[in-house]
Amino acid sequence: MSMGLVFNQILIIFGYVAVGFLAGKCRIIHEEQRKFLTSLCSKLLLPCTILAAARLDMGPEAFKNLGLSFAVMMGVMGATLLACQLTARLLHMEAKLNAALTGLVTFPNCTFLGLPLCLALFGDIAVLYNSAAIVAFNILFFIFLLPLFTGGKFSPKSLLTAPTISTVVLLAMLVLGLHWPGPVQTVIGNIGSMISPMTLIIIGVMLSENPLWEILREKRVYPVSLIRNFLIPLVVIAVLSFMPLQRDVKMCVLVYLACPCATLTTIYAVQTDSYPELCARSVIFSTLLFGISLPAVIAVGQMIL
Repeated sequence: MSMGLVFNQILIIFGYVAVGFLAGKCRIIHEEQRKFLTSLCSKLLLPCTILAAARLDMGPEAFKNLGLSFAVMMGVMGATLLACQLTARLLHMEAKLNAALTGLVTFPNCTFLGLPLCLALFGDIAVLYNSAAIVAFNILFFIFLLPLFTGGKFSPKSLLTAPTISTVVLLAMLVLGLHWPGPVQTVIGNIGSMISPMTLIIIGVMLSENPLWEILREKRVYPVSLIRNFLIPLVVIAVLSFMPLQRDVKMCVLVYLACPCATLTTIYAVQTDSYPELCARSVIFSTLLFGISLPAVIAVGQMIL
């Protein structure tokens, strides 16, 4: 993978983000419309993107790579979550602050930002590894992090999201060697293809809703973003260097886990009043920093992996 291609894709991504930013500033897309578009992406466009990957033919080696990739994603996010909890106990951290910081540091924006980027860099196979990321993300987020936000217990119903269900359907079709009929594949594929520009425009609208000066004045966004954007990807590179995976697969997994803070953390922070301003500002700052951190992470990854 050439660095020229990486920089080109970053420019394209931030081009879409700029469109969203202008749409937000010009009030073409309001906050309520942004929330609707976010729901549309997660409940319709993303499931179609996932299901469209049923056109791929998977052999034993591909399933092995998928399983190992899932193990890496689950292991890295799980270890990060555990480290956050140990740190919170040592520092006697307030419960709501613990939930906010744990979510920000642990969970990457592997769908709204990682998926369009990996689709451009690695092609259709990126959808499979995004499915692995979705499953690992949802298991850890809804079983372990959500109770930290709510103070309640885990509910199995929280795992029944549209992306998770569509992932299960996709994996079943791949195992059984099933494919959609031609017209169905075309419809699903065309709907799913809207995910890349739409999610990036949403990120741009979100950026337009927050004054940059207030983001920069929030001191805690800096350590959060340094850990999320730089430290964790370096750990991922070290882990992947020992894994028997093809180089492109390793790089795809690395990009997913190197993504900035997940927007879902902010959503639950707002719902539970758990430092929502800190979460929103950290998501935005780490997203902006991603334009610098990603090329650095990829450059190091290519040297080592």
